[in-house]
Formats: sequence, structure tokens, C-alpha cells
Amino acid sequence: MPDGRLSIAVLSERDKESNGELRSVVLNHLTEDSRDTLLDVGGGTGVLTETLSDVFGQILVLEPDLLKLRYGAKRRPEVGFIRGSAHRIPIVDGGVGVLISVAAFHHFPDQDAALDEMGRVLKPQGKLLLAEVDVSTVRGKLVRFTENRLMGTGSMFLTSAQLLEKVGRHGFVEPVLDRTSRGYVVVATRDAPPTCHR
Repeated sequence: MPDGRLSIAVLSERDKESNGELRSVVLNHLTEDSRDTLLDVGGGTGVLTETLSDVFGQILVLEPDLLKLRYGAKRRPEVGFIRGSAHRIPIVDGGVGVLISVAAFHHFPDQDAALDEMGRVLKPQGKLLLAEVDVSTVRGKLVRFTENRLMGTGSMFLTSAQLLEKVGRHGFVEPVLDRTSRGYVVVATRDAPPTCHR
């Protein structure tokens, strides 16, 4: 019997419309300085990041699930796959220009630690994009019910206002909110470290 998580990942690959919509949001918030490396945290099989391979010099997916990594690596040789979690990202400080996480943030057991790590790996003025399920919608309520009641995942879904506030507490500036047909995207910039004046 196939692994249920992999089956869900394969089904999500068929959702081209949603991926095109997220691609547009990412492109709308890019700067020339941020087009070097994209990291997709909790990126599964890399289906979204693949749609951005023409924009970035390097595309990386960070994913804890080995089955999803293997599946993605077989189908997307242009994407680099790294096994790991949002709480300990195996990338050097300031090594990433853009960090995205799509419908994964609610799975992170310690969201504050994850945001600290995201800030660490983003270069100054790098872009953070967190796409999440909007639990105020019927679809969002169904996703939350399915994950927490039926699957027992213990996911922590935040409203867009809660996520905007949380991102601001972790050194990200200029937070904005974009809406999508599937939920919302919080976009923020990693604050530059203070300059030393002599």
C-alpha cells in the first residue's frame, strides 16, 4: 500500500493553476539582488520550485520526508533536494536570497524557532514568502479539520493577522499580505544588520 503522504504529494502536483498563482506572487516581490538562490522549506517533491527554475540561479528544496525527496529528485534534476527541517536548516548564514514555504508553516512544531532559522539563512534584504491555508474559509476549515481531527497532526494554523504579527517579531520588516485562491501569502524582508559607524 502506498504511503499516504506521498499520494497526497503526487495529487498536489496536478494543481497547476495554484502553482501558477504562487509563481506570480513570488515574481511580484522579487528584487534583482534576491534572484541567486531560492529555498523552499517543506517543499515536498519540488513541484512549485520547478516552476521557478528559469528565474533563480539555484533552486533548493528542504524536506524532512525521504520519500518525497526521492520522488522529487527523480523528476526534477534541476532542483537540489536537502533532507532537513525548518528548525535546523543546513545552509550557511545569509546563503539564500528568497525563502518560500507553501502550506507547510502550520506543520512546524516550533514556529518561532523556524522563523529564527529562516532569518538566519536569508541574506540581508532577502525575501520571505509564507503561503498558508486561510482557516476563515470553508476550504481552510476543512483542511484544518482533516489534518487535526482525522490525521491527528496537531497542526497550528494561524490567521493572516497572527502570522503577520509573528513574522514582524522575528526581525522581518515591510510585511505585506497577498491573497490567493487557496489562502494567503505573507511577504516580508529580512532586516539588514545594523551598520557600524566609526
